Amino acid sequence: MRSESLDGGLAGDAVPRAAQRQGPEGWSLAANPASGREMGGLEPAPYRQPRGFINLNFLSPGTLRPGALDPWLALLGPDLAMADSASAETGQPLMRQWLRRVMLLARELLQVAAIPVFDALEVVSCQPQPGKPGAWQAVIAVPTEDHVPVRVYEIAFGVAFRVTAWMMTTTPKDEGREKLFAALSQDAIEPIKKLVPSGKSTMHLLRAAHTRGIPFRSLGGGVYQLGWGARRRLTDRSTTDRDSAVGSRLAHSKALSIRVLHLAGLPAPVHEVVNGLDAARAAAERLGWPVVVKPVDRDRGEGVSVDVDAARLNQAFEEALRLSSAKHVIVERQVEGVCHRLFLVSGRLLYAAKRLPIGVRGDGIRSVEALVAAELAEQAGLPPWRRSALRPIDDLARSALAAAGLQATSVPEAGRFVPLRRIESTAWGGVTEEVSDIVHPENLRVAIAAAELIGLDVAGIDIISPDISEPWHRNGAVINEVNFAPLLGGSEVARRHLGEFLARLLDGDGRIPVEAFTGGEAAWRAALDRRGALGGDGAGVFVTSAARTLDGDGQDIPMPLASLYRRARALLLSAKVRVLLLVVQDTEWLATGMPVDRIDSFVGVDSELHQHGSPAQPITADEDRRLRALLSTHLRQGG
Repeated sequence: MRSESLDGGLAGDAVPRAAQRQGPEGWSLAANPASGREMGGLEPAPYRQPRGFINLNFLSPGTLRPGALDPWLALLGPDLAMADSASAETGQPLMRQWLRRVMLLARELLQVAAIPVFDALEVVSCQPQPGKPGAWQAVIAVPTEDHVPVRVYEIAFGVAFRVTAWMMTTTPKDEGREKLFAALSQDAIEPIKKLVPSGKSTMHLLRAAHTRGIPFRSLGGGVYQLGWGARRRLTDRSTTDRDSAVGSRLAHSKALSIRVLHLAGLPAPVHEVVNGLDAARAAAERLGWPVVVKPVDRDRGEGVSVDVDAARLNQAFEEALRLSSAKHVIVERQVEGVCHRLFLVSGRLLYAAKRLPIGVRGDGIRSVEALVAAELAEQAGLPPWRRSALRPIDDLARSALAAAGLQATSVPEAGRFVPLRRIESTAWGGVTEEVSDIVHPENLRVAIAAAELIGLDVAGIDIISPDISEPWHRNGAVINEVNFAPLLGGSEVARRHLGEFLARLLDGDGRIPVEAFTGGEAAWRAALDRRGALGGDGAGVFVTSAARTLDGDGQDIPMPLASLYRRARALLLSAKVRVLLLVVQDTEWLATGMPVDRIDSFVGVDSELHQHGSPAQPITADEDRRLRALLSTHLRQGG
């Protein structure tokens, strides 16, 4: 490792690559047998994600001052503050203290880049390399995630190594702070995002699942399985396996969805679809000025212009047309009111939020421009990924202020919300206020009817209304949009309801019973006896070893997998599996780790186990001990 300025960026190999071999699910495990020896006894803290081990070879950054990193880490995020460092690190070598902070930063980079690594990156061992002055080697326990290339971890580790070496020689002043933010974004976060794109709702949902002990697994392409076997559910952002493909198509087209709402007698906007400026102007004349102009096939407020008059039509139309894949634009009669998002799950309201544009609140003392300047100064102290979407006052802000009867120099009374955009959108940001308790039953009825009509189990129904506590037919409110995959977790209001969302989605924590039996042929027979003891004909009880798998009817299931780890992981994807019995007959798990984070019980039938891939070579006493220790650490509390 070299300690160097951030001026030149952070590109390059910060961590020389160790010899590696390919492990299960595409994860690269360290080739050094030391990682395997550590695996059985490592359990310093509870964890919920399957883990692999990786070797890191690195050079000492020079003078070690681990405590100098703490102000920097606290600046990057409250979760990184080392409040427990004094007690937790008593007697630990400085190199290990530094490396622990390197791993904290690496995990933060992964999370900001939407890689769902929530458990700690643990330093298993850290020691000098023999005969190489200044060279060190470490073994790190890393939460594994399917379909995440090893390059993602290399980027996160490499940048974290270089940045922390630089941090120890620099105090967190404004200039250095901005260099740090830029370096982390350009050299780590953005490159990782390009390697593994993710939906905006996904990390919020997975974080909530992890907190609640719900197992999850990536199936690729942004699709995740929550839970196991018969209790599993599939999600993609906020959508689930209960949402229809037809519903997705209808919701994606504003013109189609609004047409269906009209046909069903539900309140919907009056609009026309056009593909030329002259047609747009004619439509606006028929509908009456001002109008709303938007792309026919975009969501989240993209390309939407409100209060469009004859003078602004050309600009609004061109913007909407540019963003439309179909090259069609909606010209819509504008209605009075504010957008209210009714987030529905399985025909019931999860929450309702009033969606206000980005803005500030008056204090009765400062002008709007002073309030904005103060907020921007506070935001500047945060990493870019934690900042709000507030911008300096511009022409759009002046237009919004004028519509509210204000100017930049106005001093709004205390508590007054001052909008700096006319509408909330993904591009401009916004503020949400929960209104779940005041939604009029009639407004909720038409929202539920709209979701059912379109065919969505999870839907964001946007109602434009002056007052959501009044029924739509009294104040002219309309269902403005039916949203497929509505953003979930992007606001504090939404995050408060993530637990309820998961409760509706899953049966409990989504887990099925998983039991393990260790030994030779006697272990297989013990698993079969257990299957019979579970009652009935064993339907839904699957039994597997590394070489043989029985389904719920006791029939053999051929698999092209000579691996208990991979067979177990495969069976957890099946909705037919109600109970999984695992027969452990070799040392595979000492290299791969456990296929699950928790088992309900395990029975050591005998010691007739063998080396993985070498049936004629028996397990050693030390390996037997470590395997039993590994199973014990994964045993469910009270198991």
